Amino acid sequence: MKQAHKNVIKWIIYVVLLLLFYTLQTTPGLFQIMGVKPVLIVPFALCIAIFEGEWAGAFIGILTGLLWDVSSDRLFGYNGLIMMIACATVALLIMYLMRANWLNAALLCGGVMLAQQMLDFLFYYAMWGYAGVLQILLQVTLPTVVYTTLLSPLMFLLVRKIASKFNEVVRV
Repeated sequence: MKQAHKNVIKWIIYVVLLLLFYTLQTTPGLFQIMGVKPVLIVPFALCIAIFEGEWAGAFIGILTGLLWDVSSDRLFGYNGLIMMIACATVALLIMYLMRANWLNAALLCGGVMLAQQMLDFLFYYAMWGYAGVLQILLQVTLPTVVYTTLLSPLMFLLVRKIASKFNEVVRV
């Protein structure tokens, strides 16, 4: 099979899985532990960026962020911009400074989730002076970061399997 056909099939698989993870993530009560749900699409997008490079990472980051914006009550494009920058940055870090392994994927996912969730907390809760913002931080924001980060090695293994099947060269 020609590489162009492989790339089309690979990206169809990525997009279908992204939509599947988005559906699972937005299903009420699914994967919920003590009121906290993981953001499944973030580690998936970051792992795609790790294996596919900065341009593909930026593309999947925008798509992921816009999907995330659809299901949240945030300004449309807010997470799209954050995820585009995060995925492109993660891809460049893997290309030039780090190795592509599950531990680095988890650390990068944790860093991205922490940055995004802290910006979200700042812009949507803290700066408006809501009562109980510390409770929101400790019971929702930080547990979401931890829960999502813990799932990132599974996403890494899944994306590595897909990339190794369809790419001529896989970053290891």
